[in-house]
Order: sequence, then C-alpha cells, then structure tokens
Amino acid sequence: MTVKQYDLIEFSAGDAPLAAEFFLGDERICPECFLKGEGEYAVRFMPHRPGEWRYRIGEREGSFVCVPDESVHGRVQAKGTHFCYEDGTPFYPFGTTCYAWTSQEDELIEETLATLKTAPFNKLRMCIFPKSMPYNQNEPPYFPFEKDETGEWDMQRPDFRYWDRLDRCLSALREMNIEADIILFHPYDRWGFSALGMEKNLQYLRYAVARLSAYRNVWWSLANEYEMVSAISMEGWDTIGRFIAKKDAFHHLIGIHDWVNPFPRKEWLTHASIQSGEVRLVAAWKREYGIPVVIDEFGYEGDIPFSWGNLSAFEFMDRAWSIAAVGGYVTHGETFHREDEVLWWAKGGKLYGKAPERFAYLRSIIEEVGALEPLKGQAIDPNGTGFMALLAKIAEGFSDRSKLMLEMSSAEFFGRNEGHRVYYFGRQCMRFFEAELPEEGEYRVEVIDIREMTRRTAFEAARGKVRIELPAKEGMALLVTRLKGEAL
Repeated sequence: MTVKQYDLIEFSAGDAPLAAEFFLGDERICPECFLKGEGEYAVRFMPHRPGEWRYRIGEREGSFVCVPDESVHGRVQAKGTHFCYEDGTPFYPFGTTCYAWTSQEDELIEETLATLKTAPFNKLRMCIFPKSMPYNQNEPPYFPFEKDETGEWDMQRPDFRYWDRLDRCLSALREMNIEADIILFHPYDRWGFSALGMEKNLQYLRYAVARLSAYRNVWWSLANEYEMVSAISMEGWDTIGRFIAKKDAFHHLIGIHDWVNPFPRKEWLTHASIQSGEVRLVAAWKREYGIPVVIDEFGYEGDIPFSWGNLSAFEFMDRAWSIAAVGGYVTHGETFHREDEVLWWAKGGKLYGKAPERFAYLRSIIEEVGALEPLKGQAIDPNGTGFMALLAKIAEGFSDRSKLMLEMSSAEFFGRNEGHRVYYFGRQCMRFFEAELPEEGEYRVEVIDIREMTRRTAFEAARGKVRIELPAKEGMALLVTRLKGEAL
C-alpha cells in the first residue's frame, strides 16, 4: 500500500480501543484509537516522512510506503515569532472566523465551502460546540455527543453524524490549503458544554484529539475568550494545554484566545492568539512572548449594533495593516446584519464586505516582502534629532505601566527584514516623509494606497536620506526594497 506524505490514513481496530504504534527507523509514533461507529474503533495516522512505515495495532502488524508529495509542505509550525511549514516554506496566516459553520444545515455548509474556494483566507477559526448568542439562536442539526438516561452529555457516546460531517469539512479545508483553527471551548452556550467538569472535558478532548489530529491542517485553540468560561480556572486551562500537547501524537500548534487579558506564556503555548483593537501593543507583545502573535479578533467589518461588529472596511484594514507592518498576524471577520441571521462570522455563507479584496492585497504584499520585525529608531522626530532617544532615557525611571504607556504613545507601524522596509502611516495625513536609507546601495521606494490598492514608484534607485512626496490622506504606506547594497 502506498500513501502520500502528510495524508491521513485510517486503520480499523475492530471492537476494542487497541494500542497502536507506527515505526520508521528509530521514530515511534503512538496515536490513540477512537470510537468511529457503533462497536467500531479506528486509528488514524499521518506519515510525515517518506519511507516504509511499519505498524502494530493490537496483535496485527503490517506496513505501507509513504511517498513524497511535492505539492504539500506539511504541518504549520512556529519558528521564532513567525510560522513556516515543515519543509521550511513560510506560512503567513491571513485567516477568517466562522465560529459555528459546522453546526448549520448541509446546504449552508456547502455554500461556505464554495465561498472559501475564491476567498483570500488560509486559516479558519471554528468551534466544535455550537454557539448561543445574538445571530446564533438556531438549534444545530447534530451535537458532538449523545445524552445519557439522566439527560446529561455522555462523552463516551459521540454522535457519529456530527463527527463524520466534521471530517468532511476538515478534508475540504485541507484540499483548499486552509488551516482549521479548532476552538475547543467557548462561553456562548445554552446546552451545558461550557460547564462539563474537568473529567468530562478531558474525555471529550481525548476523543477530539484521537479523531482529528491526523489532519495536517489542524491547529488547537483551547478557547474563545477563555476568561468567560467560568467553570475552568487558570490551572484548569494549563491542565488542558498540557493534556493536548501530550495526547496529540502529531504536535500541532496550540493557542488560547482571550477576552481582555492575553494568556500568559506557557511551555505548551506555540503562539499568542489575542483579542484587541489596541494595535499599538503588537510590537510589545512580540517582544514579551517571543512566539508568533496573531490578533485573531480586533473587530469585524459590518453594521450590527455591537461595538465589535460595525467597523468600516477602511477601519478594518487600517488595523490589519498596523498589525502586519510590525510582523504580527491578523484574522478577518464579517458581521453584516441579515434578516435570515446568516452572518459570515457565525454561520458562514457568503461574504458581502469590501474588506476581503483589500485583505487579499495585504496578503500579497506580505507574501512578497516576507516576515517582518518592528523597525526601531525610525520614528518621526517632532522636536528635532535626538528627541526619541531623550524620551527613552527619561523613561528608564518609569514604572512598567508608565513605560508601556510611553511605548504606546510613540508606537509606529514600521517593519523590516534584510530586503525590505514597510512604513504604514495609518490615520496620519502626511504631505511628505523623510526616510533614512543606507548611503551605499540602491533601494526602490514605492507608495501604497491601502484603500485603492495601488502602488507607484517614487524612487527607482534611492540611497541615503530621501524625501517621499505623499498625498496627505489616510491609509498610505511605503515599501522600500533593497536592489543592492546593505541590508535594510
């Protein structure tokens, strides 16, 4: 039997949860079995290395050959403050949010998948449990588990209709190269899933991990707005994070999304998933965490009567550019009121906003430029040379909070790597900007209008101090590209 690298392969385990082992050379991987149907257990495996894999499931032994698939780059991993696939190919997450799309009727699910085929997103935030909140009042067709004779959820009795359908959804996302950022808990609940108790929580997680972790496109998000899941303490979240890291034989990314307070750094935390419209803090978060920072929620383009759901397309993209320019990552969301209550952020369906095409444009810029880090020492100096350095000296005696407030007040949305600089000016309406480039070499300078999605070349081969004329309007950026000479 031949299997492509990073594909999912499933083996029957009969009527019992047998021990399973897969071997290649000195590597040994032990995924757990799960109940796939009535009296039917299975085990899933994802071969990440080419070669002849041997396996043992209970007393049964066998082998298969894994062959390379050049079209697939592998699982996404964290590397420093950025992401890459296993083969080293960079991955820049430009995701979207459809919390409860797999809890809708089949027709709507198919419409969502059709929309995703032409949308600019490569990551999708999605829940396992259904949601209960405004625009989320419908009962799902299936639940992840059945109830016992007392009316309580029974984590030993999965509803196979739900999980089979979730499998189809994850497979469809994988075919479109979309990462599934799976949210395991959330507070928006009227069915009791947010207050199961730790024993049932771990039973549920064991099943979910055993069934889903062999998909190469899975990420784990422990919660959406973890602070609001009142039945789970900080110690409880740490228990869950360590449990997932231990049980996931394929070592997928693990994050946890906050409401107000970003979750503290933990050994199992692979990236920071943060909710905040305070984009001036992204550079500080990158420095604090030392891992990738994803602002998974900073507000949505839409018109509903909630402060988080009525951003204009420009406001949405202004925040997205501010985050991306300093090497953070962003997630899209859309919340336009509809009488049928089918909003993309919750149920999927179709997109109606103006942000997605501009989101695609930003993605194209970042994929062209590459991973960025905050550029320091290039802030506009309103009081003459040396003023910013003087502020830094004064701040040495400040409290941590005062230092943070000073950093926020002087925050700039400027980023760099060896070959590029990106200057994003946000709401500032400048007539010109003076950039300090290396004296030796040649550097192309382009002016970008994020609203119109246009680029014009201001200098084809600049060096040293250059003055770039700007149209004195919001949403302008500069892209400096090294043609030859010193790194930027």
